[in-house]
Amino acid sequence: MSKQRSLLVGRRAPPYLTPRLVARWKNFGLMRPAAALLLLPEVRLLELSEQNVVDYLRRTGRASDKEVLAQSLSGGVANIVLKIFDTGAGEKIGSDVRTPAQIKLGRPDNRPHAGLCYVIKQPLPKFKTQAEWLVDIDRVLIERDCMLLLNDILPRGSAPEVLWFDETENVLAISCAPADAVIWKKSLLDGSVSLDASQHAGMLLAMMHSHTLHDGKVRKRFGDPRLFVQQRIDAYLHATAARHADLHNTLHGLGDTLLNEKLCLIHGDFSPKNIFVCPQPDDEPDPKKRKFVVSHLMLLDFEVAFFSHPAFDVVTLLNHLLLKGWHHGKRWRPFMMAADTFWTTYQSTAHKELVRAASHLGGHMLAALHLARVDGKSPVEYITDETIRAKIREAARRVLFQKDTSLDYAIDTISSFYPSPD
Repeated sequence: MSKQRSLLVGRRAPPYLTPRLVARWKNFGLMRPAAALLLLPEVRLLELSEQNVVDYLRRTGRASDKEVLAQSLSGGVANIVLKIFDTGAGEKIGSDVRTPAQIKLGRPDNRPHAGLCYVIKQPLPKFKTQAEWLVDIDRVLIERDCMLLLNDILPRGSAPEVLWFDETENVLAISCAPADAVIWKKSLLDGSVSLDASQHAGMLLAMMHSHTLHDGKVRKRFGDPRLFVQQRIDAYLHATAARHADLHNTLHGLGDTLLNEKLCLIHGDFSPKNIFVCPQPDDEPDPKKRKFVVSHLMLLDFEVAFFSHPAFDVVTLLNHLLLKGWHHGKRWRPFMMAADTFWTTYQSTAHKELVRAASHLGGHMLAALHLARVDGKSPVEYITDETIRAKIREAARRVLFQKDTSLDYAIDTISSFYPSPD
């Protein structure tokens, strides 16, 4: 362990949390296997927007006749995402004062509704990136089925609930995150680092991986490599290999490992932009005096979910935490602490087979993703300084040319390239 990093490790990870004894794949036996899924149409008749979504909802019987508000959200490069608030839906406010006789006679319940908030997603066939990036839109079915599964095996609130799905227009409706939840990426870019959030992330990922380890039903549903190849292996590993010919065999070999060593269900995009940090309730009336204490995390965006190698998810989050360290220059130390906290928590919580696998492959995989986020199809938008980008390349290449493939070695090596802290 490097001197710089060794000073940062000291926060003890929580003990192993025994997963809830739930009936795995409750209701999942009724789901169609991937091979039997009907492919969604390539040409979509309607592309949703703030301007037409309310008409669409009313036309399909999914909105009340009261005021319905629509707000466009950032869907990254892959989706149209709209937040909906239907003022005429949701639970009734107050008590029902009708008598049994009035109810029997059909007297209407005129209490107002509390309103219903939800999010709808519609996949784009062509991603909004500088390089052409085409992905099949039936990935929305993977996202739907992954959320159904995770709502059975993870703590309540760890994933949105599936409300409905429109196969005609390829629209998925899911529950909203809590109103006071914060996207983790925003906090990190602002320089706010929560080690509690890192611990929660390590535990959630370990539970997801451990619950699905060697599960034949999960593998059957999420074992089709087509979408993972389009969205991850081609876009990250192969595209980067095209710009680094001397790493061609190494990067393609990593892709082959992800396709061949299938241990558990992976999220596929386990990054801070896809994680809501949800705080515990605080009754303090003054917003400035409220303390943000992490209650739980809510995961988002499961369209890349795939039965594969656990290292990919582990290093995806580590990579983003380390990249945020580069973004903050000499103030990188809290981000390294967050990375160490996440990895230590995962190791103490996940099944030992998963930990060994992630540790063994993770070093080269982390370096590959580090390099991919400057030279792949989707470089991170917040690192534009070419001097920093060159340093990231140098650090990643240093790891990829070493025989030591361990994750700890890669983290130590990358940390040695950071500037001297203030």
